[in-house]
Amino acid sequence: MNLDILKQRAKAFDYLFDAVVVTDLQGIITDWNKGSEDLYGYSKDEAIGQCVNILHVPEDSERITFEVISAVEKFGKWSGEIRMLHKNGDIGWIESMCVPIYGSDEQMVGALGINRDITNRIKETERLEQLAHYDYLTKVPNRFLLLERLKHLISQSERSKSHFALLFIDLDDFKVINDTKGHVFGDLVLIEAATRLKKTLRHSDTVARIGGDEFVLLLENVADKNNVSKMIQTINKALNREFIINNERIEINCSIGFAFYPEDGTTTDSLFTTADVNMYKAKGR
Repeated sequence: MNLDILKQRAKAFDYLFDAVVVTDLQGIITDWNKGSEDLYGYSKDEAIGQCVNILHVPEDSERITFEVISAVEKFGKWSGEIRMLHKNGDIGWIESMCVPIYGSDEQMVGALGINRDITNRIKETERLEQLAHYDYLTKVPNRFLLLERLKHLISQSERSKSHFALLFIDLDDFKVINDTKGHVFGDLVLIEAATRLKKTLRHSDTVARIGGDEFVLLLENVADKNNVSKMIQTINKALNREFIINNERIEINCSIGFAFYPEDGTTTDSLFTTADVNMYKAKGR
C-alpha cells in the first residue's frame, strides 16, 4: 500500500474523536489513540502493556469478556453499551464496538475496540426515568410505577397462588400542619414519613406516594391477614413516634386500610377500592 496513504490513516487513527483501543489475544493493550487518552485519562505510555480490564469496572470485567468473545466467534463483531472506569476512579458509560484483527495468515492476532462516551446521555435517560416513575419530593415510587408493580404482582400471584396485601395510608390532619407550619415544613414531614415507611418494609415490598399525604404499600408473599395486622401495628408505631422537624417536635397519627389478595379483590380497581374504604373506616374510628 502507498506509504502516504498509510501515514494518513495513522494520523486519522490518532485524531479520531472516538477512543480506539487495540489489544492482542491476551487482552494486553498494544495501541492507543488520543481519543482514548481523553476518555480514560491514561497517556499512551501508561496504557500500552496494561490489561484492557483496567478500563472496565471490576465486577463487569468477566461478563464483558464473555460477551465479547461469544459475539465475535458467532457474528464476527460485538457492540453494546457498558460501564467504563476512568483513571481517576470515576465510572461512566460508553457505546462500544469490538472487531477482530487478523494477521497475514488469516489467523486472529488481536482486537480493535472503538468506544464513544455516552455518560451524559445515560444520566439524562436516568433523570427522565426518575421523573416519570418516582415522586419528586420523597423519591419513592409514584402512582404510575405503583400501578405497574401492582399489575405485575397480580399476575405473579395468580400464577403462584400466593397472597399479598395493599395498604392505603393517610396522615391524619396533615392539612392542619401545612396551614399552621407552612408547606416547606409539611414537605419535610412527608419526606420523614416516607423514610420511616421504607425502613419498616422488606426489600421486596414497595412504598409509593400517590398524592398529598397518601401513601400505598405493597406487601408481597403475605401468608394471612394476621401478618398484615402485625405489619400495620409496626407501621403505626413507626409513624406515631415523635417527629423532629427544624428542631420542632410534632406528633403524627395515621389511618391505615388494607386489601388482601385474592380475598378482597383480584384487580387493581377492586383492591384500591377495598383498601380505601377500610382506610376511611379506620379514620372514622
